[in-house]
Amino acid sequence: MPSIPTPSRDIAQDRPRAPAPHGAAREILAELFDALWIEDVAGLRSRGILGAPSEDGTHDYALALGPGHLRARVRPDEWRDGVRLAGGVRFETARGTRELDAAGLLALALDALPDLPPAIRQRTLAAMDGVLDALPDREAATDPLVAQALSGDAVAAPLAWERLAAWRDRPFHPLARARGGFDRAESLAYGAEAGRYFALSWCALARDRLDRSPGAAPLDPAAWLLDPSQRALLAQEMEARGLDGSHVALPLHPWQAAHVLPERFAPEIRGGRLVPLDFRGPLVAATSSLRTVALPTRPGLHLKLPLDVRTLGVRRLLPPQSLHNGLHGAALLAAGIARDPELARTVLIADETAFWHFAEADGDLYAERPGLLGCALRRLPVTPAVPLASLAVAPRGGVPPALRAVAGDAPDLSVLFTDIAGLVLGTALRCACLGFVPELHGQNALVAFESGRPRRLILRDHDTVRTAPDWLAGVGLPVPAYLVTDPFRNSLLLRQPEDLIAYAQTLALDVALRAVAETFAAAGRGFTLAQARQILIATVEAALGGVEAPAARKALVTSCLVARPDAPFKEVLAPLLAAPALTTSMPSRLGRAQNPLAPGVGR
Repeated sequence: MPSIPTPSRDIAQDRPRAPAPHGAAREILAELFDALWIEDVAGLRSRGILGAPSEDGTHDYALALGPGHLRARVRPDEWRDGVRLAGGVRFETARGTRELDAAGLLALALDALPDLPPAIRQRTLAAMDGVLDALPDREAATDPLVAQALSGDAVAAPLAWERLAAWRDRPFHPLARARGGFDRAESLAYGAEAGRYFALSWCALARDRLDRSPGAAPLDPAAWLLDPSQRALLAQEMEARGLDGSHVALPLHPWQAAHVLPERFAPEIRGGRLVPLDFRGPLVAATSSLRTVALPTRPGLHLKLPLDVRTLGVRRLLPPQSLHNGLHGAALLAAGIARDPELARTVLIADETAFWHFAEADGDLYAERPGLLGCALRRLPVTPAVPLASLAVAPRGGVPPALRAVAGDAPDLSVLFTDIAGLVLGTALRCACLGFVPELHGQNALVAFESGRPRRLILRDHDTVRTAPDWLAGVGLPVPAYLVTDPFRNSLLLRQPEDLIAYAQTLALDVALRAVAETFAAAGRGFTLAQARQILIATVEAALGGVEAPAARKALVTSCLVARPDAPFKEVLAPLLAAPALTTSMPSRLGRAQNPLAPGVGR
């Protein structure tokens, strides 16, 4: 990534400027500007002009776009050399000045891409409009969650931590809150941000059209999810309909039951192999993952359900191949953890071995409909545990509420970040040296605290454990028998070790830990991003110094993390604009940017 452009002319700084937007809408605008800048969409980085720094260190920014100029106030990026949005954004023409929200900025940027297909432009703008239209008032929505997070209630507090995490579970992605398929009312009803409960729907599926994992036997979903009185009501309906011997009751997300089942499974409904039931329950609430719900009456038990809604450009289905890949990923995690004493001491994995799904008559696992109907259970090994993403959420500033709940109102953020980095980045690097990397972003990792300190890391969602087969074989670990639908887009079995290391750099370091570090730095307690980078460098040295792995591997990991001047980062906008259709994989690719841990960065 090139350095900040040298100002070619001074930009007048005495003109009136748009007031900075506030709250969640302001954050979305900032994330969009920052993503456009680092990915250089529409030339925001390469063609932009910076004015001289003002007394507070910020710059005026200008970019010629169409009939006018995009103007903004920016500040130096303290994570890597570059700039970040520091105020409002406006578009100036001869006719006047227009303040821009995220939708307006995105429209201007897309209009500057002459080769962008109109359908992709419309799809992307619609996603941003949906984000802004469905955005609840953050303070009104989070104040009750903060109260619950700090309540000390063994049931309400962990669920509140999950809901808070939804506000920051995909940091630095400006369209992370887009939910294609939901209207505003449905986003409020079924999203985690607003914190509402809803009842599950149920259907009865013929046993000969149901596949289950070995870990699901001998119980059916109702045995896990319902209390005795609810099971009795469900059994009564199944018996009354004559289904108790031939069918199995499966839970459904109510949106999926209303919008997908009637059309996609019409033949089975007409033929009696699939029967929508009247029974409803229990009450559940969305976690930081839209399709995964928590049961207030079952702490530590989550239910994952297919939901044909698009988030992050992905249809949130539950494909059988992903469920089976999760079994293989979990087995590799268990084998790797057993090989490393430090991992064995500090890392636990969620049990995700029980799942059920619709089966086509020909048994095709890759068909679409099996991913539209089914469910999977997740059992957490330790409760309570704090989602890593919730440690980057402070709705009214200061120390994140989830952190206050487990570490007190005045924690030492430097000590805590050191502990968190040791768990997250240390785990990623130790695993990388063995030949695999879990998907360690803020939604998939939880932190268990003891006496106010982070002690253990809990991993969940095991279907995307990335591997370098040659490195696995070199230390005697098995290569997972992943089901791969597209060998040309395969990201599970990687040919180059650098590609594996890149997942540790992008997800664990540049997304999850960076989000926590920036939130800690904004808390007003003296913690800085410069401190965060020094802690991360020390974490790399400590983790690699204590791992038993071939010296060449450790040298390569060290070079990638702290020696090379540039590092991979996850591009999200450019790949989304290049995707002709949305699938079950998030559009992304690796770009290159300045390495935040390289010598001299930000010093």
